[in-house]
Amino acid sequence: MPKVKICGNTNAQDAIHAKELGADYLGFIFCESKRKITINQAKEIMDAVGAFDQFVGVFANQPKEEVESVAKELGLKWLQIHGDETSRYCQYLMEKNFRVIKTFRIKDAMSLKRIGEYDVSGFLFDTYSRDQLGGSGKSFDWSIIEDKPYVHEKLFLAGGLTIQNVEEAIKKVKPYAVDVASGVEKSPGIKDFNLLEQFIATVKGKKISKTSK
Repeated sequence: MPKVKICGNTNAQDAIHAKELGADYLGFIFCESKRKITINQAKEIMDAVGAFDQFVGVFANQPKEEVESVAKELGLKWLQIHGDETSRYCQYLMEKNFRVIKTFRIKDAMSLKRIGEYDVSGFLFDTYSRDQLGGSGKSFDWSIIEDKPYVHEKLFLAGGLTIQNVEEAIKKVKPYAVDVASGVEKSPGIKDFNLLEQFIATVKGKKISKTSK
């Protein structure tokens, strides 16, 4: 059964609800994005959520010293490196005892040609977009990675996942975790509680109670 990462959290209510529903990771975006938040906002959310240590900070093409500083101030264990960072950049953060998830934006089979250079805690595969680094709400061709079993055990699968397609994605790709933001939102950064509940329940193989709306 895959883990669930709910990304793009911008307020305490959404994060608390995601945790209560069984989310395994909660992501905060600190790079340019419609869902970007400040360090102080992240602190407020973390304090409200309480006992939970699987927060993930998302960064892209930022100085590694800046990433390290933000992570230490918030006490983050997990860093999602979402830009064009090198394996050496990621290794620096790994050596600082952070758990690093390196993102690859998938356009075609060539998008994975350098994956072997990265010795990291996890990989996140998202859909390539010319206009933005992530959050496009579109899926990529999963068959590109179906024959890459060596990455599946630490793969966070993202890119256009919804309650309609996540079950099929899990069957085809067999990821370690699924990652969603726009697929459980009513507007950028604001979660739809019904979609959130259905998504997590689908991944976890749980039945939704009849009282749920």
